[in-house]
Amino acid sequence: MEKLHTEYKIAQLISRELIDDLTPEEIQVLENWKNSSADNQELYEIIKAGEKRKQRDAFVESLNKKAAWDKVYQEIQPKKKTIRLKEWSLRIAAVLFIGVLLGGLYHISTKDLEMGQDLAEIQIEPGSSKAVLKLHNGKTLQLENEENDSILEKDGTLISNSKGKLAYASGKESEKVLYNQVKVPVGGEYQLTLADGTKVWLNSDSEIKYPVQFNKDKRKVWIAGEVYFDVAHNKEKPFVVDVRDVEIEVLGTEFNVEAYSDQKFISTSLVEGSVKLRKNAESVIIKPDQKAVIGDDERQFAIQNVDAKSIALWKDGIFYFKEASLGTIMEKLERWYDIKVFFSNQSVINKRFSVEVKRYEDINKILDILSKTKKVNFEIKSNIITVTN
Repeated sequence: MEKLHTEYKIAQLISRELIDDLTPEEIQVLENWKNSSADNQELYEIIKAGEKRKQRDAFVESLNKKAAWDKVYQEIQPKKKTIRLKEWSLRIAAVLFIGVLLGGLYHISTKDLEMGQDLAEIQIEPGSSKAVLKLHNGKTLQLENEENDSILEKDGTLISNSKGKLAYASGKESEKVLYNQVKVPVGGEYQLTLADGTKVWLNSDSEIKYPVQFNKDKRKVWIAGEVYFDVAHNKEKPFVVDVRDVEIEVLGTEFNVEAYSDQKFISTSLVEGSVKLRKNAESVIIKPDQKAVIGDDERQFAIQNVDAKSIALWKDGIFYFKEASLGTIMEKLERWYDIKVFFSNQSVINKRFSVEVKRYEDINKILDILSKTKKVNFEIKSNIITVTN
């Protein structure tokens, strides 16, 4: 039964690690378990990593607690005298491990979550203007620490940084193109003005790579996450956004692109002008208040009519949700407030809500609004939020 005891203990340790409640000795036990096999390491990363939240939820959802415990009951009945003791104990260990992990993933241990805790007592800070700038030579700068400062690139381009906005001075076109990159972490946002005058807003957990000065042929940038563009018009030089294997081409327009890696789709919403999207041989042109969506494994774009300005309100400091699923809402809050969200019941994920609040409000504001609908409740411990019916 030693194997059973070990699996049960590891499940508890993973649950308690999520709320930073391990002793140094327990941390070492968990490290030893992770390093003992590649399978252990993979399972740990899926459970723990914020960017794998969807895979983690899918893993938990795929498990049937009742069936698992029924399996235990069946196994301990003396139906076959020939069953080997080792095989029997390993089966029970696996089922118990699943059960304890479910309890840990859904409830983060009832010992550590205070039921009915007053939301007003919890201080979870909203995001802020912060980002990392990577220069052509590989040097990185924490932009929030470089306020009201100027940076000089190798080609002589002057870069200014002030009040959460990075701006590149227009300079001479060069045969050799230098590239910079801005990465915004979870819980951050930043604004950027490129050398051609194009304005860029980066949401949490997003990034953009771009030329310091564009060349004569075209303007091309690469992005991930969620980014809003107000492209400077230049009919002689198209502006191209490359996001995974999709290209978005414009002359001058405003649009929002959402392409987080864990979402497995790319969504482009047009506010003004027109854009052409391409993926391999497939292409489509969308008009204002249309959204084009394509999955990573799909060949054709799906076109929807939307209120594009509402979709992009995040850049103006507003959370706006209209009949959005709770799963979508909590996903946005996760990135902005740098929290971890768990659902006690997967059915609650698809409940829909309409709400509008300022992004810089205390998180309790939006949680209180959702709670007052009587459809959902929230239990908070540190930066972990458990959602219950």
